[in-house]
Amino acid sequence: MDAAQWDERYRASAGGVWASQPPAVVRDIARALRPGTAVDVATGDGRTARWLAERGWAVTGVDFSAEALAIAAARSGGDAVSWVRADVHDWKPAASADLVVACYLHLPDNASAIARISEWVAVGGTLVVVGHDVDNIAAGGHGPSDPAILFTPELLRGALDERFRVERCERVTRGTADAELREGHAHPAVDTVLHAVRVH
Repeated sequence: MDAAQWDERYRASAGGVWASQPPAVVRDIARALRPGTAVDVATGDGRTARWLAERGWAVTGVDFSAEALAIAAARSGGDAVSWVRADVHDWKPAASADLVVACYLHLPDNASAIARISEWVAVGGTLVVVGHDVDNIAAGGHGPSDPAILFTPELLRGALDERFRVERCERVTRGTADAELREGHAHPAVDTVLHAVRVH
């Protein structure tokens, strides 16, 4: 979907497109980190950026959908989030960040996009990527059905170079009670999670 299609999807959403909280795996990883600067890539309606800001992070939320960012800004109140309308292929932060998060960013060039955003991580900083795994199709989980834009652990691990230490890179299954699985989804969903630290 391009920016115009996402704008339309956000315009049509009465209660928001996503759950109100970030994915549980993102919350678990971030809780163990000392707050600093963060970039939330493909922030959408800003749920991850807002959650981080509430916990002391100085956050930049980036998305190419103007409608998504309008919702994000309206919901954010006076928190420490800077909302930026941009495409991840063209934009980069003015300075490296202590935490870079990308939730459900699915592109035809996934590996190169992840490699690009990994450049934004400061030495000692953390990269967290979570998205639909290719096995999600067979599992019947919600999400894209085009395997060309879905993740595998091998794809995400291979997007990083020797500057990163991979703490975790694996498939995870979210049960039907997970907050992400709204609107009567009857099947578990399979994601890929990458957690890496830039060591030099």
